[in-house]
Amino acid sequence: MESAGKPRRQASVATLPASRNLPAVRLSTILAALWFLPAHHALGQTAIRVELMDTAVLASPRLRESSGIVASVRAPGVFWTHNDSGDGAFLYATDSAGRDLGAVRVAGARAVDWEDLAAGPCFVAAGRCFYVGDIGDNGARRPYVIIYRVPEPEPPHGPSDTLGSTAMLDSIVLRYPDGPHNAEALVVTRAGVLLIVTKDLIGPARLFRATLRGGPTDRVLQFIGTLGLQTSALTGRLVTGAAVSPDDSLLVVRTYVSLHFFLLRGDSLPKPFGPPAGITIPVVEPQGEAVCFDGATRLILTSERGLASRALLTRLRLMWPTHGQPTSNHRPHRVSLRALDFRPSLVPREAPPGTPRKL
Repeated sequence: MESAGKPRRQASVATLPASRNLPAVRLSTILAALWFLPAHHALGQTAIRVELMDTAVLASPRLRESSGIVASVRAPGVFWTHNDSGDGAFLYATDSAGRDLGAVRVAGARAVDWEDLAAGPCFVAAGRCFYVGDIGDNGARRPYVIIYRVPEPEPPHGPSDTLGSTAMLDSIVLRYPDGPHNAEALVVTRAGVLLIVTKDLIGPARLFRATLRGGPTDRVLQFIGTLGLQTSALTGRLVTGAAVSPDDSLLVVRTYVSLHFFLLRGDSLPKPFGPPAGITIPVVEPQGEAVCFDGATRLILTSERGLASRALLTRLRLMWPTHGQPTSNHRPHRVSLRALDFRPSLVPREAPPGTPRKL
């Protein structure tokens, strides 16, 4: 967790104390701060700034390809993630320091190509559910994809707690109206709308929707339109994850190298809140995959292991130019760090009280 009383430190490489049994956490020697300037005059010259808070490696040796992530509500500070294809139907618990907190198996589910994870109301039952997106289709051959609706489980008790299981409520079979698509991005809104963003090697990122409020478990997705973002396999701008803000106002879509923000507008095509090229992610990931909101002003990113020894977890801070909800009629404006009361720091996350910090 953060501490408002953190002192300023000179740029350095810091390591969390060995007593926490965590892998080393390396921090950028320069605080990343990039301006996100919308190019379209209709959107105004609004600026959102994204700042790198810190990074951690995911300690679980079983987490090779962290492909989706959501924040827990039952256990604040815990995040749930899963592997890409090649693993069983497991959800893994971790925190912002990357600790291995154990795993649970989703009973009755199959993991063909799990690609993203979303959270929201269950709609068909009381409580909060996770929506596991078995939506990957690299060869564009699957006649349908599946969403598993799973009540949010209790977190495991630790790294060795991997034998527990949780039951799913149901599975939702979805078909594209125009034939198979590969996809790695899934979000769920509080209104009961499920959105899928495609990841086709050729062509734009297409947005499809379905309702989660009852109805048949086998349904055809509705095509909404193409998102206003640049896609290119040559530049790494292929969609690998998405998330929606806690108030359902803002959609963030990530690629291997960039973040793209959109204003959600009911059933209409989301409106770009920035240029098509988006904003460059201010950290080098082995292979960036997932994104989720951690509150209204933070993003959590995770990656696959790639050629590295462990997958990576990154925390980013969103800096708004004005207070309140972003809208399409903001006037040209620029806000200083002092006005936002932001205290930049290059120290790692707080250790337990009394624990010495090694720098």
